[in-house]
Amino acid sequence: MRVIRFELEGILNSFRVPFFKTYHKSFLTPPKSTIIGLLCNISLKNQKDFFELLNSDLIKVSVILKDLQGKAKDLWTYKLYEKKNFGKSVIRRDKLHLAKYIIYLEIEDKDLAEEILENLKEPKNTPALGLDDEIVKISNIKIVELENNSSNIVHSTLLTKNPKISDISQIDNNLHLEMPTFYKIPTKFEAFDKKGKRKSKQPKEELLQVEFFNCSIEVSNIKSYYDAEYNMGVIFS
Repeated sequence: MRVIRFELEGILNSFRVPFFKTYHKSFLTPPKSTIIGLLCNISLKNQKDFFELLNSDLIKVSVILKDLQGKAKDLWTYKLYEKKNFGKSVIRRDKLHLAKYIIYLEIEDKDLAEEILENLKEPKNTPALGLDDEIVKISNIKIVELENNSSNIVHSTLLTKNPKISDISQIDNNLHLEMPTFYKIPTKFEAFDKKGKRKSKQPKEELLQVEFFNCSIEVSNIKSYYDAEYNMGVIFS
C-alpha cells in the first residue's frame, strides 16, 4: 500500500484531552482531528472543509511518537464571562518538550493526495500542531510502500472501538517508558446545519485512543501494516 510519510518536530506542544477543563492534560500524540487540522491549515482550507475531511474518512492517519525529551507545565491566563477575579482565571497546561512524530497518510483520492503532498512540501500557511503558536517543522516527506504486517506488532497510536492488546515490549531500556493509556475521545462531529450554517459542534462518533512511548504492542483484532525502512508496525484510522 502506497502512503505519504513525513515527520513533525515541535519545541513545546500540547493536545488537550477532552473533558479536562480546570487542568489541560495533554495527549502524548496528536489526535487524528489535530493532524487533519494541520493539513487544512497548510492548505488554506476552511472549517467546512476540515469537518468534511474528518467525517468522511477521505484521509486515514497513523501516528508514531518517535521521541519525547520531557514534559513541562505552564500557566495560561484566559478571560471569564463573569467579572469575578477581575474577569480572569488561570489554567495549568501540560506541555510536551521536543516531541517528534512520524505521520502516515492513506489517501485514496489521487487529486487530494497530490494536493496534500504539495502543501506538505511548500505549506501555504505556518505549520502549527495544537494551538496556533505551537509551530512545528515538517521534514522527510516521502511516498512509501507499506507491507501487510504479519506479526501484528505495532508502534503507532491506536484509534478503535475495542482494542485487544496481547503483549507489550519495551524498546530501549535507556529511555523512559510510557505504558499504553486509553482515552475515549470524539472523532467525528456535526458542526453545520442542513443549510450549511455553522453551529456548535456535537460529537457523532467516539472511539478509544490508545497511546504509548518507547514500547511496541501486539494487537489481535486490527489490520496493521509494516514500514520496512523504519521497522515499524502501523495502524490507520
